[in-house]
Amino acid sequence: MVSLKCKEVICLIYSGLLFISGILLITFSVILAYRVFYHFNFVPAGTIGPFIVIFILGFLHLFLTWLGIKGPTREHNFHIVLFMVFTLVLLVCEFAIGIWSMILWDEVSVQVIELMTQKNVKDYSSKDSTPVSCTNPEISNATVQYLYEGGCQKPLVKYVKGILIDGAVIGFMSGIFQGVGLFAFYSYFSSLREERKERIKRRLAVQREVSQGQLQNASNPATPPVSASANPSSS
Repeated sequence: MVSLKCKEVICLIYSGLLFISGILLITFSVILAYRVFYHFNFVPAGTIGPFIVIFILGFLHLFLTWLGIKGPTREHNFHIVLFMVFTLVLLVCEFAIGIWSMILWDEVSVQVIELMTQKNVKDYSSKDSTPVSCTNPEISNATVQYLYEGGCQKPLVKYVKGILIDGAVIGFMSGIFQGVGLFAFYSYFSSLREERKERIKRRLAVQREVSQGQLQNASNPATPPVSASANPSSS
């Protein structure tokens, strides 16, 4: 059976990984949000939603790191329970982000075409040519024509779907990570409660032994000192 000290070390290691995961969530959410904003005219506005939530959850990971360190090191029930409650909330939110991203992934094809229709859908599905709407002024026309000779519609849909898949993977993996942390801290908290019960039993046993010793000393009278007159005198 794993000792309480070993479980405490596991919780502290998890708290360190939680801090790193918070930094990674903030970084990846900013990168993916930038990729969405880069083509925001033709990307559904709802696509940015999961990455905003991931960005916020990244800061919650950093806050949980403080609770995850303070609870086990000081054996504070309040901080440990609060950590588990927040972890459970994060687990639900991050799995919800994964599901949300998959729903958006399924709907993105129709929404992208609707946005393109507002411009000119024929322009974006033209074959063997590069329409003006597809061109990027920072790239030469020859390069753009080579990349988009099949039209812009399919590459753009594939681009947005790739971003949403990344968001779904981040959400599901973060949820699994939170589940591991919840199990580790619950196991530590259960062992801590059992250890406290054992400490109380040992303390009570020591107190009973001390009390019994004091009672025995009180019941036994002290031996009177031998008087000098009781000794026989030499003749």
